[in-house]
Amino acid sequence: MKRFLARNSPLVILAGLCVVLAVLSEDFRSPGNLQTVAYRTSVVGVMATGQCLVILTAGIDLSVGSVAALSGVIAALTIKAMGADVDSVPGLPVYAAIGAGVLAGTLIGLLCGAINGLLVTKGRIPPFIVTLGMMMVARGITLLLCKGVAVSGLPDAFGYLGGAKGWYIPVSITAALSAAFAMALALTRFGRAVYATGGKLSAARLSGIPVDRVRLFAYALCGTLTGFAGVMLASRTSIAAPNAAEGMELNAIAACVIGGASLVGGEGGCLGALAGALIMNVLVNFCNLKNFDVYWQMVLVGVLIIVLVYYDNFRKRRAGLIKED
Repeated sequence: MKRFLARNSPLVILAGLCVVLAVLSEDFRSPGNLQTVAYRTSVVGVMATGQCLVILTAGIDLSVGSVAALSGVIAALTIKAMGADVDSVPGLPVYAAIGAGVLAGTLIGLLCGAINGLLVTKGRIPPFIVTLGMMMVARGITLLLCKGVAVSGLPDAFGYLGGAKGWYIPVSITAALSAAFAMALALTRFGRAVYATGGKLSAARLSGIPVDRVRLFAYALCGTLTGFAGVMLASRTSIAAPNAAEGMELNAIAACVIGGASLVGGEGGCLGALAGALIMNVLVNFCNLKNFDVYWQMVLVGVLIIVLVYYDNFRKRRAGLIKED
């Protein structure tokens, strides 16, 4: 039982936290508020799922926030270039334009992720430097494309993807993606190769695992999920802002770490990353309900993140999942 609880400690912590906050606040446990928490977690949850794949290979991607903004702008410009706008009558041409925009935004994310992966694996450049550079390049391209002005005037039907027409749509997409990648990591050769690559790169290479290919796929998948998350973010308000998703890369990384992922690789999972994202949003939501000063909110959430991560590591050590050097 100790080992089971240690492996699933992010979910246990999330459940315990929700019970405590529900006792402390009636507003927190209201169905509408819980829907809001789930809805606001959807974009970060998708980004954290992709980030988790990279972290499992002992890498990191600091560019996800900028790539998400670029993907949202590309999607919006594609939709408008195909003649769909706020005055368009819903029909096949409008949905075709929206589909093309979603595909374009997702593919630009894939391209950015693949470039990161190639520079890390073939260029032998540290992931921190590569993705830091991509973060600035993607944000700069975004500002150039829209000249620093948000892209608006998109058709109302575009709002479905981001939940403007139904909160359950992005929540369902996030849950499905997280579950699918969790199963892939647990049940496929690719998943075992990801854990082996992050656990010990040299040992994985000597075992015949194509570590460069595995790391490239991880970055490409992270970019793809980030691109899709950026389109979802733009869909929420049907406005693609060039400064969107600023700071979300840190939220995605924090969600993975809170969810049990190790920054040295080889440990963690996508469901844990989603649980980590929910833990952060639950804390922020509770602070807002209690009208905490925004500056104290940052302090409180930061301290609780450190405490939760320490507690998670403590339980894993006791269960034998983490061995001291």
